[in-house]
Amino acid sequence: MRTASIYISGLIGLLFFSAWVDAAESHCQMQEQVIFSCSLGKKTVSVCASKDFSVHSGYLQYRFGSLGMPELIFPAVSASDPVAQFIRARTWMFAGGGGGYLRFINGQYHYLVYTAIGKGWGTKDGVAVEKNHQVIANLECQNVPISKISDDFFKRAGLQVDQNEFEIPGLD
Repeated sequence: MRTASIYISGLIGLLFFSAWVDAAESHCQMQEQVIFSCSLGKKTVSVCASKDFSVHSGYLQYRFGSLGMPELIFPAVSASDPVAQFIRARTWMFAGGGGGYLRFINGQYHYLVYTAIGKGWGTKDGVAVEKNHQVIANLECQNVPISKISDDFFKRAGLQVDQNEFEIPGLD
């Protein structure tokens, strides 16, 4: 019995440590889910969700900037508008792989967090910024991202499919 309780305590500790490491490498707080996060060099991009995030509750946010000092958080948690108004999602199918992205719509600026893998070009992860539907910046991840971006996540979250398909810059 004592061995079982030590084992369970160890598992709980490992889960807590894992959540702490994920949160430490992102803009997300301990009480949030890390949906996506990676280092872009001096800056970090993260997508954070409340633990209760679903079709009917919680929030999903884009955060960008230096760790501990995000420059942009969108949409605001206090926004009374539904998340679906600001966020679209889409998956891709590529030869030898696939991927997906989240589009955060902030007026004329769109922030696209993406992750993909394909035969011949490997992995591509990062964030692209569009202004008036033109890519003005593309920042690639400098490390392996933490990512839960998937069709399954999009469906559970009830996110609308992006009608303006995004193409990863540099893939021709």
